[in-house]
Amino acid sequence: MDRPETLIREASENDTEGLTQLMNELGYPTSRDEMCDRFLRIQIQKDYRTLIASHQGHVAGMIGLQKSYYFEKNGVYVRVVALVVKNSHRKMGIGSLLMKAAENWAKEMNANSLILNSGNRPERIAAHQFYNKLGFQNYSSGFRKVL
Repeated sequence: MDRPETLIREASENDTEGLTQLMNELGYPTSRDEMCDRFLRIQIQKDYRTLIASHQGHVAGMIGLQKSYYFEKNGVYVRVVALVVKNSHRKMGIGSLLMKAAENWAKEMNANSLILNSGNRPERIAAHQFYNKLGFQNYSSGFRKVL
């Protein structure tokens, strides 16, 4: 699950600074204190998993996963709730390593699908191409209402 200089591992409290930087880079402004609180809440949930891509000993990317149950049919699926690789580390295969780790965890959870949402903004075109290259199919539209 790793390349010579890249290791995929479980996130820990020691990674909150790196997670903060990644969330900010992904376009979700947050402080270290907010990320620490958020991560501690997520970390205790048995159906969540946070993985870090460590490249040459530094946080280069992360993926957040959530196991869920279908309402409309029997079975389990895993949702990628967050995926980001530092701009300086893109095109190095790190995103693919994180997605492979997600697939492996989904299989361990006996999930029959790995799903994700990605915005329809022009800046997401490269991400959509990345997901298609990994075998994902665009099959739905997402909606949200801010409360």
